[in-house]
Amino acid sequence: MLAGIGEQVAEIRVSNARTDRRLLEMQQHADTDRQQAEKNWQQAQKNWQQAEKDRQQVEKDRQQAEKDRRDFNRRIAELTDQQGLLIENMVWPNLERVASELFVDEPVLDSGIRLKRKQPDGNGDNMEIDLLAASASRVLVCEAKSKIDAGKVDEFLGKLERFKEFFPEYSDRQLIPMMATIAFEPSVLKYLTRQGVYALGFGDETMELLNQREVKTS
Repeated sequence: MLAGIGEQVAEIRVSNARTDRRLLEMQQHADTDRQQAEKNWQQAQKNWQQAEKDRQQVEKDRQQAEKDRRDFNRRIAELTDQQGLLIENMVWPNLERVASELFVDEPVLDSGIRLKRKQPDGNGDNMEIDLLAASASRVLVCEAKSKIDAGKVDEFLGKLERFKEFFPEYSDRQLIPMMATIAFEPSVLKYLTRQGVYALGFGDETMELLNQREVKTS
């Protein structure tokens, strides 16, 4: 009987040992899984942090690109304005001579460059004229541009429709439109002539009217 009890005790001990080993293996597996989960979580955190850094860098790059675009547009606008002022300054010494060619029998009484005027009724509208020369019965209005195309010609003509609203002192005078630049495309020169606008550009030695005869006979 004692032998049987001893055998049972031995079996229980063996069973307990197997159970302990299994529990230990399960604990080890659990620890391994926990450690792997922690590593995965840490890697996920790193990935998220890197993704956030990348997003912030993309946003910085976008903002810098937007700033660069604004700066570029501003520089282009400034350069265009400077070129326009350069053309105005080139035309100005020639203005009275050219005006005398168009006024024929009348002297130039007054002239000006970069004239700004608000509408007399005070509605807030304003107009700027690049160059102007006037005689007793005529007023020459010149628009100076670094580059002229058909669209700019139309804009100028539209502007002149309101010229006498802003400069009423010339309301009784014949309006003579002129556009000036360094060089005209042949098609633009033809378009100016058809619209009755004088073209002032560079000749062999100085600025001269390029379509005077055609405008006068059109």
